[in-house]
Amino acid sequence: MLQKWITSIGLDIGTSTTKLIVSKLLIANQQNQFTLPGCQIIDRRVTYASSIYTTPMLNEVEIDVQRLTVLLEQEYKNAGISLDQVEAGAVIITGETARKQNAESILHYLAEHAGDFVVATAGADLEGMLAAKGSGAIQRSAETNAVIANIDVGGGTANIALCQNGKVIETFTLHVGGRLIRLNSDGFVTYISSYLTEFLKNNSLILREGEKATFEKLSSICQLLAEETVNYVKALNQNSTLLVSPHTRSSIHPETIMVSGGVGAMMEKQKPKTVEEVAIHGDVGPLLAYHFQSIQVSQAAETTRATVIGAGMQNTEVSGSTVYIGSKRLPLKNIPIIEIPVQQEEPWNQQLFQERARASCMQASTIFSAEDPPVAIALSHFPYCSYKMLQELAKLISAEFIACFKGAKCLVVLCEQDIAKALGQALAKQRKELEIICLDQIDFTHGDYIDLGLPVAGEAISVSVKTLAFSS
Repeated sequence: MLQKWITSIGLDIGTSTTKLIVSKLLIANQQNQFTLPGCQIIDRRVTYASSIYTTPMLNEVEIDVQRLTVLLEQEYKNAGISLDQVEAGAVIITGETARKQNAESILHYLAEHAGDFVVATAGADLEGMLAAKGSGAIQRSAETNAVIANIDVGGGTANIALCQNGKVIETFTLHVGGRLIRLNSDGFVTYISSYLTEFLKNNSLILREGEKATFEKLSSICQLLAEETVNYVKALNQNSTLLVSPHTRSSIHPETIMVSGGVGAMMEKQKPKTVEEVAIHGDVGPLLAYHFQSIQVSQAAETTRATVIGAGMQNTEVSGSTVYIGSKRLPLKNIPIIEIPVQQEEPWNQQLFQERARASCMQASTIFSAEDPPVAIALSHFPYCSYKMLQELAKLISAEFIACFKGAKCLVVLCEQDIAKALGQALAKQRKELEIICLDQIDFTHGDYIDLGLPVAGEAISVSVKTLAFSS
């Protein structure tokens, strides 16, 4: 059995705090005469966790890139690693910080200066998934067969993920966080997020910047925010004015609700009794934490570092070991994923698949820039594949890809099943001028982009499926 340790980092730049972890991932290529080759991460260990820093800002709308860079360089020295040792991981900007005017450029800058295989990721759905992984909610759902909800409450947002059987089944985000209301030590309100305006008005609560807040009013607001969040998570409410983006709540009721994030970390502390105690961090985080605790939700096993642990240890996957790589271009970053169902309700039908492939490729050719490879074609709803069907698939995929991306020289195909080597060989025969990368055992359900690393165990390569969505 081939084994290899790789180094992964996670850097989380949040509304309130910034932190970094370094972890080691043990990748094993397990194969014997009785089974198909299989490659997976069999051990994950955090080897270094930075201090938790206040996110450096130039002003309300600009992150301080220079101070962030100095911070990162110092933490690499503290961890005893260099850039060329980093082979996986993620740099993410979360919460309200992701809405700052220069977030996207900073994210890409940091990704380029954090290691060759570090990915740039952002987006509320992904944040919720990473926090659920790092907090232990996903693992607990696998062990108990119950539906577990994880609410990761930071400074600006609450990222929620519902988990069942070891997978995330639903995600959504609310404008709920400790720094949406900021106070000075005397209790005067210095900032109120515009996202709270309608919610407060609907609940007959008025709070203005510059006024001195009473403990009773702050407590009422925090209680309502906690109840609104938990009621929506429990599907007792079907809508909320605090939703970050439109969401249709399913009828799934979680058996257990866990809270992680900076607010989750404060749940074990005593209830603040005065405005001065509430404002110890310049916001309402301690009071919000108390009200989550008072409505019978549990503190997650990992709180403050849940997202960064999820990013550094959990976002990396390994492809199957029966892959086809007819290209020397690896590693590749930020390839857009376009999902094409092989079959839907109908049995295999060449014409219907060709129509779906043509429509998806044509749409993608108008959206994405002329990079090479332009996209990764992800084949979903793929229950069975005969030899004849495999050859037909290869012919249709290569024809529609070439028709829509005339200048492309590299075709990337992702499969959930163990057919990558056979499909890759069939694609290579169809178009000898195309470089083919065909990977299997890839879960691309919750992702818009994919990064492909170098081989880490046999033919298997490290991959990271993520989103690069930014809020305006």
